[in-house]
Amino acid sequence: MHTIHAIHSLIAATEGAGSLESAATKAGETGRKVAMSLIALGFSIASIVLAFRRDFKEAAGIFAVGLLAIVLATPAGVNVLHDTVNSLFGAS
Repeated sequence: MHTIHAIHSLIAATEGAGSLESAATKAGETGRKVAMSLIALGFSIASIVLAFRRDFKEAAGIFAVGLLAIVLATPAGVNVLHDTVNSLFGAS
């Protein structure tokens, strides 16, 4: 009986760890979405303000930087950055 109880407690601990990992993954995805939204909002406001000042060249530059920041904030963009750093400075 003691062995069966140990197996059940081990299974419950494993399921709890999986649940914690999935919650952490969901929290990370939510954080990334919020960060991307705030980046987009900030750069959009900056480009609108510059457009009203009739500084279209700077507004376009800020909009392009904001777009690049959003693209690089995606998981694929993070992988590109990671690969670039590894190719420049060597894999560690």
